[in-house]
Amino acid sequence: MEKFTEEQLENFHKAVQTMKLYRRAEIEDDRGDNLIEQLYVDPLPNDHVLRTMLKPNTTFLIGRKGTGKSTIFQRAQLGLRRDKKYLSTYIDIKTVFESAQVDAKILQRLSETDALPPDEIRKLLLMRAFLGAVVDGIKSDMREQLRSTWLGRVREAFTGTISELFADLDEFVDDLDRADFLDIQGIRTMNVSDAATSETSRGVSTSFGVDLTSPGLDVGVEATGGSVESSQSSSEYSRVLLRIVNVKELVVRLRELLSPMNIKHLVVFIDDFSELPADAMQVVVDVLLAPLNNWSEELVKFKIAAYPGRVYYGPIDKTKIDEIYLDTFHLYGQANVAEMEAKAIDFTRRLVEKRLLHFEADFNHFADTKSGRDFWRLLFFASMGNPRTLGYLLFFLYESQLLYGRRMTVRAIRDAGKRYYEEKVEPYFGMGRFLHESFEERSSIYGLKELLELLVARARELRHYERSVQFRAVRGTPPTSHFHVPQTFDSLLRTLELNFFLTKYYVMSDRDGRRVSIYALNYGLCEKYSIAFGRPEETRESRVYFIERIFDYGPLIEGWIASNQEIRCDRCKAGYDNSQLPALRLYRMQCPACRAGTCRVINTSRKYESLLADVQQEALLPQTELGILQTLSTERRAMFAGEIAGELDVSPQLVGWRGKRLAERKLIERRTVKNRREFEATELAKRIYFSRPELGELDVSDSRADNDTP
Repeated sequence: MEKFTEEQLENFHKAVQTMKLYRRAEIEDDRGDNLIEQLYVDPLPNDHVLRTMLKPNTTFLIGRKGTGKSTIFQRAQLGLRRDKKYLSTYIDIKTVFESAQVDAKILQRLSETDALPPDEIRKLLLMRAFLGAVVDGIKSDMREQLRSTWLGRVREAFTGTISELFADLDEFVDDLDRADFLDIQGIRTMNVSDAATSETSRGVSTSFGVDLTSPGLDVGVEATGGSVESSQSSSEYSRVLLRIVNVKELVVRLRELLSPMNIKHLVVFIDDFSELPADAMQVVVDVLLAPLNNWSEELVKFKIAAYPGRVYYGPIDKTKIDEIYLDTFHLYGQANVAEMEAKAIDFTRRLVEKRLLHFEADFNHFADTKSGRDFWRLLFFASMGNPRTLGYLLFFLYESQLLYGRRMTVRAIRDAGKRYYEEKVEPYFGMGRFLHESFEERSSIYGLKELLELLVARARELRHYERSVQFRAVRGTPPTSHFHVPQTFDSLLRTLELNFFLTKYYVMSDRDGRRVSIYALNYGLCEKYSIAFGRPEETRESRVYFIERIFDYGPLIEGWIASNQEIRCDRCKAGYDNSQLPALRLYRMQCPACRAGTCRVINTSRKYESLLADVQQEALLPQTELGILQTLSTERRAMFAGEIAGELDVSPQLVGWRGKRLAERKLIERRTVKNRREFEATELAKRIYFSRPELGELDVSDSRADNDTP
C-alpha cells in the first residue's frame, strides 16, 4: 500500500478544488494572489481561444456548464487590463436579473387603473430595473479598475480630482434612472390602436416561439418564429424600451467619459446569458446589447457566455462577430474520430498535469502509471474533457483511493464516473417532477426520460447482437455506448445533452451517405447499466464503427415522436399531426385554425403521467430552489451559501435569496455561523422530495428477447 504524506494529499486536494470552482470564483494561492495566468490551459494550441477572445470583436463563447467559459473570461480580462486601450467589466446577468425586484405596491396601484394587466406591467418595470442594474454594474467595475490599475494615468489625463471622475460616472447612471418612463396608459392605447395588425388588445407581450421538443429555452432559428401577434408584440415591446433608454445618447456619454483616457474599447463580459428567461433574453439583446454593439462605432464590445442551442442574436450581425464552441466535437472534430479523441485526450492530460504540478503534486506519484495511455483515455471518456467534471472525478478518486493510501487506477476511474453520474446527473429527472412549471412542461421532461430509457435499453440489447461482422471481431462485450441519428434530431436531444446524459461526439456520413450526428451516452450511465464504452481499436475499420447500421437510432426516435409528441395551438388548442410540422414551420408555427395562436410541439409522458399527477401543487418549486435542496441532500450536511452556489453554478446572493424563501416554507433551516448563513434541509423537505430516490433512475429492460433485432 502506498503511503502518501499529509502534505502530498493536501497539495492534491488544493489542485482538484480549483478545478471544481464555479463561474467567477477566483483561483488564488495562500497569499491571495490570483493564479489564473499560471494555471490557464488553452483548449487549442498557441492559446488560440484566448487570442480570439482578446480581439476587439463581440464574441459568443458557447459551451455546456463546466467547459471553462468563466476561466477563459478571467484570463481574457487579465490580458485586456494590460492594454491601455481597453476597459473591461463583468456582468453576471442572471444574478442582476434576479435582483431586479418590482415594488408590489406600485403594481397594485397601477392594476387598479385603466392600464396594462399586472403581469405586463411587471415585465416592463422589471426590464427597466434590469437595464439600470446592468449599467450600474459597468460603472462599479469601472470605478474599481480606475482605483487599482490606472490611478496614475487618470491623474495625468484629468486636471480635476479622482472624485470628480467618479462623480461623472455616478451622474452617468443617475441620468439613466431619470429617463422618462412612457405613460403606461399611453402604451396600452398605442397597442390597442394597432390591434388590427397585431391582433392583440391587452398590451405588450414578451412571449415568442419556443420549441418544446426540448423543454426549457431553445432560441434557435426555428424557435424565433412565432405567430404574427407574438412577433409584432415583441417588436413593440423593444421599441417601448428603446424609447425609455436613449441608447445613442448613452454611447455618446460613455465615449465622452472614456476618451480622455484614450480608451478605444469597452469590453463587457456577460455570464449566464442562456439562464435568462426567453422574453428577458430577447429584450436584453434587442434593447441593450445589439444597439450598444451596432451603434457604438467600435467602442462597446461584448464577450457573452452561452449554452449550445440557447443563443438569441436578434439584430446582432452574425457575420461581424466571433463564435467559439468549447465542447469536444466543435474544438477537435475537423479530421476524423481518432484524431478528435487524441486531441481531446491531450487537452485532458495537459489540464490535469499543469494544475497538479503548480501545487507540487506529481501526477505519476498518485496514479497507477502501468495503465499508461488507457488511464488518460478513460479519464477523457468519463469527463468528455469538461474541466469541472474532471475536478469532481479527481476529487472522488481522492476520497476513494488516495486517502486510503491507494493509487488511482482504471477501475477506480470507472467507479468515479458512475458516482458522478448518480450524484450530479441522474437527479435531474427525480427533481423534475417537482419543477414549478405547467403539467405539460413537467410531462415534457419525463417524456425525454422515456426517450432516454429507450436509447439505453437499445444499447443494452445490442450487447448480445450476433449478426454484426464488426461485433464478431471484438473481444468480449462489444461497445454499444454510441449511436447516430439524422441531424434533424439534434434539437430534440439538446436538453439531454445540456444535462450531460448525452454528448454530441462527432458528425460524419453514414453507410447511405447521409450526414448524421453521433452521440455518446454518459460514461457513468454506461457503467451503471453495464454498457461497454467507446469503440474497438484493433482495425482501421473501427474508425467507422459508430455508423454501423445497427447504431442507427433514427427509427427508434421516430417511433417515440409518433407516440409521445403532440402539436397544439396555445390559443384555440387545435391539434395537428406530426406530419404537418414542416408546413407549420414554413408559416412560423401560426395556427391555421384560429390564425392568432402559435402551435407548440409538446413532449408528453403517458408512462409517467400518473406519477406527475400525484405531485401536490404546493410541493412545486423553481429550479434554483430544487437545486439547493438537491445539493443539501447529496452532501448530507449543513452548507454555506457559497458552497451551494459552487455546486449550482449560481451566485451566493441568489442562493441567499432563494434560501430565505425555502426557510419560510419550512424546507430548510437557516442559521448564522460566524456571520455567514448556513443552510440545512429539514425533515419535511427530505420526506417530500427525497423519500423515493428510485424515481430518478431509468426503467431499463434487461430482456434478451430482441437480441437479434437489427
